Amino acid sequence: MGGADVFFVLSLIALIIIVLDGKRRIKHRASAAQPSSCRQQQRQSPSQEASNLPTQPQNPAKEDLPTSPPTETTQCLSASGGSLIGSTLRIDGDVSAHEALVISGAIVGHVTAWEHSVMVNEAGSVSPRIEARTICVAGSVTGQLMATDQAIMLSSARVSGSIDATRLKCESGAWLKSTVK
Repeated sequence: MGGADVFFVLSLIALIIIVLDGKRRIKHRASAAQPSSCRQQQRQSPSQEASNLPTQPQNPAKEDLPTSPPTETTQCLSASGGSLIGSTLRIDGDVSAHEALVISGAIVGHVTAWEHSVMVNEAGSVSPRIEARTICVAGSVTGQLMATDQAIMLSSARVSGSIDATRLKCESGAWLKSTVK
C-alpha cells in the first residue's frame, strides 16, 4: 500500500468518526433541551422518584419564603417541537409563539401562545403576563397568568400576581401571592 492509500483510509476513518460524533451530539442536545423536570418518567420507586424532583432555587425572592419538601411529581409539558429560550437570554418585549415554549431565561413583556403550552423553568422568569393553553411554572412569574386549560405550579414556583385558569394544580412548596379566578 502506498502513501496515498494510507492517507485515504485514515481520511475515511476520520470521516466516520466525525459523522458518529455528530449524531451523538444531536441526541445529547435534544435531551438537554427538554427540561429534566419534564422528561417522561417511567414507573419508579419512591426513592428514585424523590431524586428526580425539582430543587428549590437558591434565592427565589427577596422575602424569606417557607420551604417544604415536595410530596408528588407533576407531569409537565413536553417541549419537543417547540422553542427554548435559554438561560443566558433576556428579552425585553413581547413574545408570541405558535408552538410550545420553554423559558429558562428572562422575559419582560407579554408571552402569548394561545393554542400551545408555556413552561417556565426554575431558572426562568417572566413578567408581566403569560397567556397560553397550559402554563407550567417552576421558576418566577410576576403578573398575570391566563391559561385556557390548566395552570401547574411546581414546588419551586414563585408566583406573584393573578392566575386565571380553568384548572389549577399546585405542588407543595410552591409560593403563591396571587388572586385565583
